[in-house]
Amino acid sequence: MHRSPLAVLSDIHSNLDALEAVCADLDSLGVDNAVCLGDIVGYAAYPDECVTRVRERGWQTVLGNHDAALGNPLVLDEMNDVAIAGIRWSEQNVSEDNRLWLASLPMRISRTYTVFTHASLDFPREWNYILDEESALRHLLLQKVPLCFVGHTHRPMVLNLQRLTGLEAHLPGEERIPLPLKGVTTVNAGSVGQPRDGDPRACYVLYLPKTREFEFRRVEYDVKAAQHAVRDAGLPRFTARRLADGV
Repeated sequence: MHRSPLAVLSDIHSNLDALEAVCADLDSLGVDNAVCLGDIVGYAAYPDECVTRVRERGWQTVLGNHDAALGNPLVLDEMNDVAIAGIRWSEQNVSEDNRLWLASLPMRISRTYTVFTHASLDFPREWNYILDEESALRHLLLQKVPLCFVGHTHRPMVLNLQRLTGLEAHLPGEERIPLPLKGVTTVNAGSVGQPRDGDPRACYVLYLPKTREFEFRRVEYDVKAAQHAVRDAGLPRFTARRLADGV
């Protein structure tokens, strides 16, 4: 396992203003070890630019359902109208080279003690959400390594399952959170480009291996600029409104 801090980012969703703010935060911390949990495209106005930034940074990246939906009607059929509008825009504005790169992404990245995936480990190709106790247990019972990072819900959370104490869920704030010593732990990294936990700031998680702690970073960015870009692209007005509310 790397001993340097590890940044885990998810659900950028074509929000270039948020992504650049997070990159600036990482640079200020001197962190260049990062993994992206997918959904780089969809919803907002700058899908191609966001894919290019992720590639330029050299981040290991897994496939998200919005990334998989480009040119794939089977995935697209499972989405609502707002999401479909974002995919149609992405299809028109992502370069062929970046589309091929997205199509090449793995469903998961596995390391000795850690696995990275976009959605639940329960039937990965069905893109199941981890939203309640039942879905959390289905996921955690399939987790074979101590630590897993996920995205998909746009809501930061720490889940731990132990044989004696059962399932525990923690909604993180600004404080550092120690990695439980027992059982299996799943950390939801939240969302860079479209948070849905009531906090509109870009969110990502920093794991500190030396102290075995997590820090959820909240980064201010120019929300109004991102909203203007969404409107100028002719995308649904709800996509712009939700950015200010974090929903």
